[in-house]
Amino acid sequence: PWTLIGNVALAVDEKAAYERVKIGDISVWVAQKCKENVFNGDAKTVKVLEKVQGSALVGKEYEPLYTFMPLDGKRAHYVASADFVSLEEGTGIVHTAAIFGEDDYALAQKLNLPCVPTLDDQGKFFDFVEPLKGVFYKKAEAWIIDDLTKRKLMYKAEKITHSYPFCYRCETPLYYNAVPAWFINVQKIKPDLVKQNENINWYPDHLKHGRFGKGLEQAPDWNISRSRFWGTPMPIWKCQMQNDKCQMRIVGSIEELKKWAVDPAQVDNLTDIHREFLDDIDVWVDDKKTIKGKRIPEVFDCWVESGSMPYASIHYPFENKELFEESHPAQFIAEYIAQTRAWFYTLHVMSVGLFGKHTFENAVTTGTILAEDGTKMSKSKNNYPDPSLLFEKYGVDALRFYLMSSVVMKAENLNFSEKQVAETYQKVIQILWNTFAFYKLYAQVDAIPDTITPKHVLDLWLVSVTHSLVKHVTLAMDRYDTILTCRLIEDYINALSTWYLRRSRERLKINQISRETFAWALKNLLQVVAPIIPFIAERVYQNLQNNGESIHLTVWPSFDEKHIDTTLETDMFFARMIVEKIHAQRKEKAVPIRQPLAGARVAISRKELSEEIVEVIKEEVNIKSVRFTKCEKDIKVTLDTQLTDQLIAEGKMRELIRKIQVLRKEKGLSVEAKIHMQFPEEYKDMPKSLIDDVKRKTLVESVVWGETLSISIG
Repeated sequence: PWTLIGNVALAVDEKAAYERVKIGDISVWVAQKCKENVFNGDAKTVKVLEKVQGSALVGKEYEPLYTFMPLDGKRAHYVASADFVSLEEGTGIVHTAAIFGEDDYALAQKLNLPCVPTLDDQGKFFDFVEPLKGVFYKKAEAWIIDDLTKRKLMYKAEKITHSYPFCYRCETPLYYNAVPAWFINVQKIKPDLVKQNENINWYPDHLKHGRFGKGLEQAPDWNISRSRFWGTPMPIWKCQMQNDKCQMRIVGSIEELKKWAVDPAQVDNLTDIHREFLDDIDVWVDDKKTIKGKRIPEVFDCWVESGSMPYASIHYPFENKELFEESHPAQFIAEYIAQTRAWFYTLHVMSVGLFGKHTFENAVTTGTILAEDGTKMSKSKNNYPDPSLLFEKYGVDALRFYLMSSVVMKAENLNFSEKQVAETYQKVIQILWNTFAFYKLYAQVDAIPDTITPKHVLDLWLVSVTHSLVKHVTLAMDRYDTILTCRLIEDYINALSTWYLRRSRERLKINQISRETFAWALKNLLQVVAPIIPFIAERVYQNLQNNGESIHLTVWPSFDEKHIDTTLETDMFFARMIVEKIHAQRKEKAVPIRQPLAGARVAISRKELSEEIVEVIKEEVNIKSVRFTKCEKDIKVTLDTQLTDQLIAEGKMRELIRKIQVLRKEKGLSVEAKIHMQFPEEYKDMPKSLIDDVKRKTLVESVVWGETLSISIG
């Protein structure tokens, strides 16, 4: 309602139908399509007096509601045609106050309507609005409605709920207002902006021709001035003549300012170029030094400075000229999605405008991190976990990996979950550390070789998947795809721990080539994960090498296609699937893994697996044989669970070995310590060959028989 004081015109849709209707003692114009909404239950009693196209109303004059505002000699208070008129709500006739809305202002400029402000900078009515002078605009609305009602100019008043701008700090209601401003003519360079965007690699790539590209195509001119005290002063001095002949000078440096200052002495000791030190300096705005100018009062929009960061931060062009020219455009930049219309945009506009080219080659754009329930994180709501506690509980690396593997890296919003950070810690950080701990305890080598020549099928497979990891992570990181990178790393760490290490524990304790293979794979893994989880990577690497070298100063690992055996990797993948199905059947039939079984029949649609891989399967699931048959698709496994006396005895042997190993651990014995044992009588009927196996695998030198299982040393 407060904008009615500044009304200068009405707008209609010239193609729509309008009616002049009588209701009670009054007659009014309304769009035919809006009539039902406007009059509601009274619509049936409304009498239509006249019906015309909107174009017939264009140009008609009307008596304004208020005449406080000076019109500056311009024509006002008539009906105009406009394309922003909506027939979905209201009357279909739009009140236009020239400077209080973007559409209003554009129409006023087009028709040369009066553009006179009615409010001051504090949102209070000027003195010429006599009944409301000095009144805050929102507080004036009740008076306006009451006044129009008393004058019988109000048909209906109602409240409408809609979005409205408020100051995000003090919650004061704001209003749109046209004010004088300085602009960059974006339209002039728009073709170059669009062209240079083709040289940028966006991740995710849909932003290139989507949010960012469309933003360039639709970009308005850029308002670069602000009416504030604090900020970087715009270095523009103008003469004081208020006409078209007014001259101005733009000053590009302190040296230039000293050259053109009316009193150069004012610049001699100038180091701070904020407003309080510049505004009193007069400048000659003409080359003959006859016309004095004052600095304009505006400061730069802060985004001008943000957009100038690549060169302003190193004081270019006054310093570091070669450094800037060698490093521009930058290879990489990252920010969240809103910056496609802010920092990314201003960087692009400034660089294309100044240098004719893009300013960054690759842009990683993230989404917004929200609270777990999907709401915005807020200090006032305290709806987020304390970061310091997260670091203390799970470490920085777990948080980094969680975020880099999440949809937030695809410019999508992420509902933050501490539970998932904990899972990341367990599945990635903890498993990596446990894998290293095994290496340090059982498989450490004096020097990690650069090249290796493994022989065992698991070692050959580890070499292949390590080269594959380096290859695919390199390709993913070259595309700035951290989500794929994290998935590849997590899969590899899982396979290294739960497959390779699980099946190689005993071999790694005694086989030097296997140890070197394991060490080589660990080193390459650490180099691959270093950019994602830098702290755990550094700690493990320092302990792996013992040479004081930082992993972050090593060269990124290379891969060799000749060491990538895709057939072996595929075969091992199928082997792990077979193992998974056998384990599932054991669990379903309640047959413990320590109990050996006769075998399994495996139906597959591909070629049979090699004998070496079959041996790995047999050892993992504790069966004596694997027989392959053909099937159309998938893998089908049938497990033979019938137990013979020999199988039962072997099961007891494995159980005994487990119990002895537990006792060794409880006693704190080293892996090389020889021991003497007392075995329970229940194991006395076991075949001697199995007892000998137990003694060999647990380093038992002698056995006596008794009631309980016990251990002695020496």
